[in-house]
Amino acid sequence: MNEPTLRTESLFQLAWPIFLQNATHSVVVLVDMWFFAHLSDRIAGTVGAVIPIIWVGAFVIPVFAGTGVSVASQYMGARRFDKVVPTYMMNLCCTATMGGLFGLGVWLYSGEIGGWMGLTADLQPIASTYLGGMSVYFFFMGVLVAYNAVLSSRGMTQWLMYNSFVVATVNLALASLFVLGFGWGMRGVVTASCISVATALLLSMRWVHVRLGIRFHLKGAVRDMLGVVRPMMRIGVSNALEPFSYSVQQILVSTIVISLGVTSMASHNYAGRAQMFQVTFAVTLALASQILMGHWMGARRFEDVDRLFWKVVRATTTTALLYATVVWFFGERVIGIFTSDPEMIALGRSLLLVAVFYEPARAVNIVSGFALKTVGDARFPLIIGMAFIWGILPVIFAVNSFHPLNLVGLWMFFAADEIIRAFINLWRWRSGKWRGMGITAVDPHASPATIEPLAGEAQA
Repeated sequence: MNEPTLRTESLFQLAWPIFLQNATHSVVVLVDMWFFAHLSDRIAGTVGAVIPIIWVGAFVIPVFAGTGVSVASQYMGARRFDKVVPTYMMNLCCTATMGGLFGLGVWLYSGEIGGWMGLTADLQPIASTYLGGMSVYFFFMGVLVAYNAVLSSRGMTQWLMYNSFVVATVNLALASLFVLGFGWGMRGVVTASCISVATALLLSMRWVHVRLGIRFHLKGAVRDMLGVVRPMMRIGVSNALEPFSYSVQQILVSTIVISLGVTSMASHNYAGRAQMFQVTFAVTLALASQILMGHWMGARRFEDVDRLFWKVVRATTTTALLYATVVWFFGERVIGIFTSDPEMIALGRSLLLVAVFYEPARAVNIVSGFALKTVGDARFPLIIGMAFIWGILPVIFAVNSFHPLNLVGLWMFFAADEIIRAFINLWRWRSGKWRGMGITAVDPHASPATIEPLAGEAQA
């Protein structure tokens, strides 16, 4: 394999394709929700209630795949090129296995999950149809995220953007055809999603194996992959446990939301989707900075890593505050995209007001979580995240048992969680303990690092 190189050290050049990719993904999610709402508020509310089940896989597997970005980037920064392809291969084995097992589990228990979460008998068939169809999605996604991690580690974020445009077009066209043309209802939306992610997988495989020319090997593969297991597990397990715990937490929270009725279920879902673009911006800069931080950490460029972190924190918190304020101000129109029910619109706007206070803190937690794990300080955000994720649940259930919470009260508890955790994460970064936590030392015999575009590609 040719010597791996990073396409650019410009945060902007790395970030804007990721933003368009993630924004396009957010549009796809909103389009799917619009189709569910078009079918009925009951369907949209039920899908929103069980979607934390989907989040378990949709959050955990891609976040674990980010381990491949962090580890491969640090090896490239340290000029340890012999470790790069084995890292890609190990990442693929892990995420493909996770996707397959999770999809199988969702399919096997799709008929029971709705009942376990407290859905009424008339809503359980909706949940079963949705979960059963989406189980197929994870078989493709488990492989896709590993290939996307290869592209990210090389700074080829523009190719991920191209993928997202194709996927969004395919998803919209097929969902419109299946739902509005063939009358397939929920199955049409889910089928369109599965075909779209399969299309994305084929495109990413082409970028990696044809355009980048990366070849996975069988001879000595087990030995080479075992050689990168330790750093991958050190970062990967911590990466995966926190989003897993968060997803399980949201499943338990959904049981409370379900008990509040269809109006609260739907409003909770609609208000949450309205915040997606702000979250997209924070995740975008976190992912782009993860690429640079991984390379710079491997090269021991600590001051560059530190400056980048604070630059990204300032940008994401400012954007979050402005975005959440604007969305709340136009809340009636925003929630009105999904429903015309005045009660849902009023409740949704109240939730958007709470979001004005916690979205900047959530942006800090997204950025600091990615940053600390990328530089090797994965244990701290894991411990803090787990403590707050599981610590707040007993408080919520205790308060709810003495004085039943409405949906706004529930959101206020999570706002407090995000704000306190943001201050703790910022303190940890400022302490500088992460500077001694890289996974590898620079190869003293390697030539200085280079930043080169691929052949035929202009420097970004």
